[in-house]
Amino acid sequence: MKKTLLWLIPLMFIVVSCGSPSVKDGGRVITVSIPPLAYFVEAVAGDDFKVNIMLPPGADHHIWEPLPAQINALAGSEAFIINGQLGFEQAWMGRFREINPEMKILDLSHNIDLIELHESEEEDDNNSHDGHLHGGPDPHYWMSPVSAYVIAEDVAKFLTELNPSSAQKYETGLMALQKKIAGVDSILREELSGAPSTTFLIYHPALEYMARDYGLEQISFEDEGKSPSPARMKELIDLARDKGISIIFIQAEYDLRNAESLAGETGAELVVINPMNIDWPAAVLEVGQALGKRP
Repeated sequence: MKKTLLWLIPLMFIVVSCGSPSVKDGGRVITVSIPPLAYFVEAVAGDDFKVNIMLPPGADHHIWEPLPAQINALAGSEAFIINGQLGFEQAWMGRFREINPEMKILDLSHNIDLIELHESEEEDDNNSHDGHLHGGPDPHYWMSPVSAYVIAEDVAKFLTELNPSSAQKYETGLMALQKKIAGVDSILREELSGAPSTTFLIYHPALEYMARDYGLEQISFEDEGKSPSPARMKELIDLARDKGISIIFIQAEYDLRNAESLAGETGAELVVINPMNIDWPAAVLEVGQALGKRP
């Protein structure tokens, strides 16, 4: 009798675990190119879709190349939501389409008021040796709540086209998401209203949209995708002192040494940020909270 019960317990567990799969477990998959986009999809759609994120945590989207397994994962996706201006998306889109010709694609950059980057005069094409883009639109628009409203509306419309029977659910999800974005916008404006300085240093210029939309000045200290030269470091130190810059931002995936040196020379606080955080509100608010911090 005891032996029979030992066999039944794991069997009962399997039945309970797998007997009533949710829609999310059932297989409708949407792939997003970068983690922040998953936040918008899940906020609107709930559990209607499993969200597959292509860019892995900690990867630098400027130089990252997808592995075969990551590309093959697109074969099971009914849709692909992309930033539209990232180098790896543009370089690999032909292969992405090839793996799943029926996959619907949403390019979120189409309705964004994009900021054009200036192409380096030293480059013959749009890419430096390390894969950083120097010409064309700045891809980091998701870091501004102003752009987030556009992303949210486009995602909701796209999801409704994929699954019309849930149109009302997605409208409700969109309204809730818009309230969250409005909350982030309100907190960000409050934090920035009393900021000691509206100018900040950042290694890679990922906050230009936030700077434009909220009256800030972003100064990047990477040099053509590389660490700044000693001469550039001296310029930055003098600039930081002249402008009273109190915050230096750097993304976690980059080398901290030059940023630490700048912080040591200027007395500015070094803050590590993560624009690729899947928790979009946290990614935006950590910037505002750092800039709004009183000495």
